[in-house]
Amino acid sequence: MKKAKDKDEAWKLQETYAGKPHGWIQWKGTNVCMDFHCECGNFAHIDADFAYFIKCHVCNRIYMCNGHIEMIEIEKEPDNCVIETEPE
Repeated sequence: MKKAKDKDEAWKLQETYAGKPHGWIQWKGTNVCMDFHCECGNFAHIDADFAYFIKCHVCNRIYMCNGHIEMIEIEKEPDNCVIETEPE
């Protein structure tokens, strides 16, 4: 588990998947729906705006929400919910 002193250090520690397929979520303060799993074992469901950081109500740990997400290549295209990139 990664741990940082503050949000600036967390930004430097986050996994960026450099050189690997990845995505970047551009947090724009919009609503997020997420399942949260804490190091202490607490589980919570969150529906909130501006979820840049999450604080566990059980242990008070604070986590930064990393905008980088892993991309896992699949061979068979799903039947729906596939977004195709467009030329810029």
